[in-house]
Order: sequence, then structure tokens, then C-alpha cells
Amino acid sequence: MNEAPPKSSESFDAVVHEFIDFVNMQSGSYMDALSGYAGHYTRVERQVHRVMRPQMITTKASGDKVVVCASYEDPTKPDIVLNRIVRASDYLAANAPGGSNEQQHVRAILIFLYTFWELDIRPRLAACTGVEPEDIRSDIMGDLRILRNVILHSKSIMRADKHKGLKKLGELFVIDAPIHVGYEYLHRIFVLVKQECARLLLEWTGAAASAPFAIDELRDVAIQNARKGVESFKMTNRATDAK
Repeated sequence: MNEAPPKSSESFDAVVHEFIDFVNMQSGSYMDALSGYAGHYTRVERQVHRVMRPQMITTKASGDKVVVCASYEDPTKPDIVLNRIVRASDYLAANAPGGSNEQQHVRAILIFLYTFWELDIRPRLAACTGVEPEDIRSDIMGDLRILRNVILHSKSIMRADKHKGLKKLGELFVIDAPIHVGYEYLHRIFVLVKQECARLLLEWTGAAASAPFAIDELRDVAIQNARKGVESFKMTNRATDAK
């Protein structure tokens, strides 16, 4: 008979706290990136109009003459190295809402969330309670594992065998189509992950059965340090956008 793994001295709620902070960091990074893409889009769109308008040219073929040059160096200096030169229309498409730049960022976040959970948070939670990592289970993190594999091993195409394994996110994706996660969908994933953090905390405290609210109605979770150094947590019990 195998013995239970020894418990660590780390606090369960402290580990969950760290994961919530990590999720919030990804959310903030995503919002900042959206602002950056929007700024690029607006700046280049104005440049295109400024170049094209005096020529009174409206055909698409003529529009392709406008290009965007990107460099890591100051473009006003001589002998700079250009990182890329693209058509303005392609640049605008990449930086548009839901465009390829945003999708690259989203996919990186999904992989990052799952990897941090699987390689760091999950083993530490298991150590806190003296169980194996496989005993710490989560439907939403299992869905992120599937998305991670689809992104890395299937060129982001959601196949039927992967889709049927989704327990929380199945309605967000179309079979045999590239996964596309817009603002609303990614926000929903963030909320679902935080709801999972709430579930883990309630189960750890033994308060899951007596909680005066439904976990799937939570919009956010915050853990605060009490004055005496004892951590407590509070939850925003509001109808969530993830419903």
C-alpha cells in the first residue's frame, strides 16, 4: 500500500492567492496589448488615408502600394535594420480587433495559464493537502490543457476528438475550424478560472456545502491579508458575464 505524500508547510490559500494574481496579470497584459494594437491600427490607418487621399485613388490595387516598415531601432536614424515591410492592408488586418496579433497573444496566454497551473500550482496544492497532483482536478484547467495541445500540435485547428473532451468551453469552438478567442471569450475563460479558485478555496475550508451563493455566479475572487497575518478571501457574488 502506497503511503500518502508528506504535506508541505506552504498554505493552500497562499498558493491559490498566487494563482489568482497570475491570472490577473495575464488579464492586465491582454488589455494593455489590445490598447497597443488599437493604437497601431489607428496610426497606420491615418497614414494610409494621408498618402492615398491626394492621389484620389480608390482601387485596391493602388492601395497595395502603401507599405508599413517596422524596426527595433529609431527609423529616423541612418543605416537602420528593418524588421519587416508589409502592406498597409495586411498590417491593419493583423492589428484589427480579433486580428492575428491579438490571437497570437491570446494563444500564448492560454498556454501560459495551463503550464503554470500544471507545472507549479497543481503540484504545490497537492503538497499542501498531502495528495498526488492527479488528485487535484479541475474541469476548466482540463479544457485549457486541450486548447494548449490543439494550439501546439494541431496548428490551432479544433478536431472532433479534442472538442468532445471539452467540459466547460465546448460551445466556444467550432469543429475543424481554427480556434478563435475574442475579448468576450477570453474574459469568460478568466472568470471560469477564478470560479475554480473559489471552488478550491471553499473545499479546502470545508465551506462548500454551506456557501450562501453559487460558484458559477461569482465574477471575481480576491484573497486579502488580515491584520494578524492570517489570509482570508472574499468573493464578488454578482451575475457573471461568463454565464
